[in-house]
Amino acid sequence: ETLRDMTVQKEAQEELQRLATRDGLTSVANRRSFDDTLNNEWRRASRESRALSLLMIDVDYFKRFNDTYGHQGGDECLRQVAAAMSRVVKRASDLVARYGGEEFAVILSATDAMGAGIVANRILERVTELAIPHSGGEGGHVSLSIGIATSLPQPDMTREGLITSADAALYKAKHAGRNRFVFDSAAESVA
Repeated sequence: ETLRDMTVQKEAQEELQRLATRDGLTSVANRRSFDDTLNNEWRRASRESRALSLLMIDVDYFKRFNDTYGHQGGDECLRQVAAAMSRVVKRASDLVARYGGEEFAVILSATDAMGAGIVANRILERVTELAIPHSGGEGGHVSLSIGIATSLPQPDMTREGLITSADAALYKAKHAGRNRFVFDSAAESVA
């Protein structure tokens, strides 16, 4: 009986841990897990003098999607997009996370700008292959905008700066026409 109680308790603890680190809708990492992982990977990249890349990803015209297909349709879209990204990002040290709303982030450890661009292109391809109808989007299907920042962490740099750079690149991608990835200008010099 005691063994059974310990097994049930262990299973309950594992489930709580999963709930604490996973996004309930998409099953990818949540924002808390993102923050923890970025902190750990930043320190590792600094110690090992390795590049660290961050992709900030936004579903294009998502408000229009929700207005047209409803919130349940929007939820299903986010689940499919998250699953597609998870199929591309496979290394155990990398992380796909829901950053907030329709925005996702991908942490790519030991990855330079060129490698991050390859991953971003594959993500765009996988989402295109989903062919999720979007009458309010470009080309009639769901698409993504991706901003990429890469850093070789130095003592005078912060992980918040990496986020800011990736976010700025994301907005450049949106303003350049969406359904694309754009590098932060500083990222190109690290490649």
